[in-house]
Amino acid sequence: MSLRPQCPVITVGGTNGKGSTCAMLEAIYTKAGYRVGVFASPHLIRFNERIRLANAEVDDDAIISSFERIDHARGDVSLTYFEFSFLAALDIFIGQSSDVIILEIGLGGRLDAANVLDPICAIVTNVALDHMEYLGDTREKIGAEKAAIFRGRDAYSICGDEDPPQSLIDAAFAIGADLQLIARDFGFIREASSWRFWSTGGVRMNLAFPHMQGDHQLVNASVAIQAATLLKNMLPIDAAAIREGLLTAARLGRFQVLPSRPLVVLDVAHNVASVTSLVGELKRAPFAGKTRVIFGVMADKQYVEMISLLASVADQLFVCGLEGDRSADPDVVVSRATMRLARDKVIAWSSVYKAMDKLLEVSESNDRIVICGSFLTVSAALNHPFVASLVHNRI
Repeated sequence: MSLRPQCPVITVGGTNGKGSTCAMLEAIYTKAGYRVGVFASPHLIRFNERIRLANAEVDDDAIISSFERIDHARGDVSLTYFEFSFLAALDIFIGQSSDVIILEIGLGGRLDAANVLDPICAIVTNVALDHMEYLGDTREKIGAEKAAIFRGRDAYSICGDEDPPQSLIDAAFAIGADLQLIARDFGFIREASSWRFWSTGGVRMNLAFPHMQGDHQLVNASVAIQAATLLKNMLPIDAAAIREGLLTAARLGRFQVLPSRPLVVLDVAHNVASVTSLVGELKRAPFAGKTRVIFGVMADKQYVEMISLLASVADQLFVCGLEGDRSADPDVVVSRATMRLARDKVIAWSSVYKAMDKLLEVSESNDRIVICGSFLTVSAALNHPFVASLVHNRI
């Protein structure tokens, strides 16, 4: 069973923004008329979210058939959940004639299953402290792990971090990669009602704001545009594909504002860097009513720092338990958080579902409910009837 694609492959790694960048690239190439395969993780509602082809989730039958082929071919070789998922995606993309494949790297880079392929373009969106038990406890150590997806002179290497760790720069230099850095080789200028992309290669574009909200999405959009323009000789596109792609690109739970009363904001921010971005966006859109936060988090995260950031915009924080052994105990989180914050501001709650029930009961129509802390937190919220009905009407 050979799984070596003949079409171009783009890999997207980094601490935050990977899913958004993949979504933008997918939308740009789809608008340009290409048949695009995207492998991403994790999923929020259905496993099928991880494997997309031709602008749609691949159906159950195709995934099951691919699992069966892989299971037969692997013999007695052990595969992890992620490896099985990645191989299934690759099998489907090759079997169904993709024109371009976009692979979201998992938590690392060097040892990631998707790093087995040689891409024509490798992107590291940014480097922040996360998954430190696997990747190291400094940005320098993490940067070296993530830079391992870069290839040499025959592939493009892009980084969307305005202050990349030296280890990432050194790793690219060591293999002869022509590393493209945001704010040096390309970037953006935000204006009142639009934004501008620029690159030292001479590309200049005046653009409407992307469908995906938040200033951090301008960074992701700039990275996607830089990749797409560098690859134009291999994958021709025009400006219209970029403009239309950014206006349609979407993923669940990326500062997703649902038009409800009270307003609901879903964000999968799950580390200090992404919560910092979330808080910045909430401050940029001040609210007349109260802001209440539903926060569920993994035990290995810097949750006290995350809660301290959220407390600057929240009137109340409901710390909820999540499914799985890695979930932080809400009572432990609250006891640690209240060493810094008022006890009546941070409340332990048994589940996201029950917290949502409570907040719908006490919130006024001009309040907002923010749900964040983990992919599992947003996933649990999406199972609540109030949120599910809103999302169903928007996708």
